[in-house]
Amino acid sequence: MPRARVEQRRAGRIDRPATNPSPTPLRCGVTPPPKRMSSATSRAASSGRDSPPSTYVWYASFGSNILLERFECYLRGGRIGGMVRDMPGSRDPSPPVASSLWRDVPYRLFFAHSSPTWAGGGVAFVDVTSLSPTLPTAFRLYRITLEQFNDVLAQENGMEPGAAGCRELTGDDAARLVRHWRMEASSLELTGPDEVHAGTTGTTGPPAESRAPSELWYGCVKCVGVKDGEPVLTFTCDADETCGFRSGDIPTNPPCEAYVDVIARGLVQCGLGDEEARGYLEDRVEASMTSDAGAAAT
Repeated sequence: MPRARVEQRRAGRIDRPATNPSPTPLRCGVTPPPKRMSSATSRAASSGRDSPPSTYVWYASFGSNILLERFECYLRGGRIGGMVRDMPGSRDPSPPVASSLWRDVPYRLFFAHSSPTWAGGGVAFVDVTSLSPTLPTAFRLYRITLEQFNDVLAQENGMEPGAAGCRELTGDDAARLVRHWRMEASSLELTGPDEVHAGTTGTTGPPAESRAPSELWYGCVKCVGVKDGEPVLTFTCDADETCGFRSGDIPTNPPCEAYVDVIARGLVQCGLGDEEARGYLEDRVEASMTSDAGAAAT
């Protein structure tokens, strides 16, 4: 695609709201859940034990989970058209409490590995090891419980929610990721609405040996900001693998049309036009990871 066309499309696509003059502090406690009980809460109540209120986070999705119907398969179980198998679902199948769209997070979206679910095409990852202002990523944020986030993370890595050996994030882990994010964001002087635009943070996730044959594709949990005082968390490949993609030592892989279609439909749900959504994805499929001139190391 000619560079002028790419720049013109980007210039028309990115909305940058006004900077928040006073950063929102992280809530020290936990957010009370709506009037419903998770399966874990129900089990505790039936056994006569007290159960603490749920901690809420925002899950920042950037791939096929941008489409709500696709994402809800990780919560309620089952599948939608194009999926080759049923998802077990979360221990709490409740739908997201809220959703939002962040369009201009300055990290590079790319596609890699070979997914049997998507005809051998690549699936989405985000390079959070360096800034890419010219190719920012659109994230759809879902407000869910930390337990649900853990269950989605497990399923994305081929594991059953709550399985023994599945490394789950705790509330302390989430708070630690936010602290690391704040330090990185402060050093980079990155501010914005809801404190978006983060640097790299600490990593955690299920053990790498849990997924075969590709092992762990989404083993790094990252904080990419704070919204309404709550952590905004995503997961992607680890820093070493990302460096391999950037150097060309590990090849990337373009996605199949069906995968692109699912993401585009999700972006349209969030308010983008169909042409705008597909142009956003086309730009990122075509741009080489090894020649991203807009990237700056964090």
